[in-house]
Amino acid sequence: MKRNDGFAPIGSYAAIGDGRTVALLAADGSVDFMSLPSLHAPTTFAALLDPERGGRFTLAPTRDFDVARRYVGRTNVLETTYRTGGGVVRVTEALTLQDGGLLPWVELARRIEGVEGSVPLEWRLEPRFDWGRERPRIVGRGDLLITAEGAGLHLSVHSWDAGQIEPEEEALAGSFELAAGERALLVLVAAHEQPLHAPSRDHVEARLDATCRV
Repeated sequence: MKRNDGFAPIGSYAAIGDGRTVALLAADGSVDFMSLPSLHAPTTFAALLDPERGGRFTLAPTRDFDVARRYVGRTNVLETTYRTGGGVVRVTEALTLQDGGLLPWVELARRIEGVEGSVPLEWRLEPRFDWGRERPRIVGRGDLLITAEGAGLHLSVHSWDAGQIEPEEEALAGSFELAAGERALLVLVAAHEQPLHAPSRDHVEARLDATCRV
């Protein structure tokens, strides 16, 4: 998929949601539109409207790739397969549910599985709050948690085997390489004017699996 002046073709987008909000994901692994904590709130990611100032949450191989996508069964869970010259990875993504209902927070889970060979990947969280008018404050909270904050929202990224979280001036980023048989998990947690939840990997994996069965 090629972008034109930063814009992805409109037909390249797939939607995932939890009944409260919706994320639009381009075929190159970028969440280009999402309002938090609900669909009626101002956008946190809006690169769909403004590639330079809108904000995004990307996850993709660092090398050229072909892409194939499908929804898992009759669910709103998106499965994307990236094929590069060195290997193949599969990404399963959803706004997770708890026992079929909403979580108190918003949780976007992105599970990455190595299928063939070895594939280097990178991710980057660039939120732009309040329709892109407010840039994030990157805040360190203790030894493990780094958050991006603005407009009453608190965002955190949790990485399990998806690279060390590297804080930048207005972003969080990471990179890793995945071989066949390996699995990584990348999770975005969002809370509005309330404390951030720190999920465990096992609990996120269980919620993602259950969301695939809803």
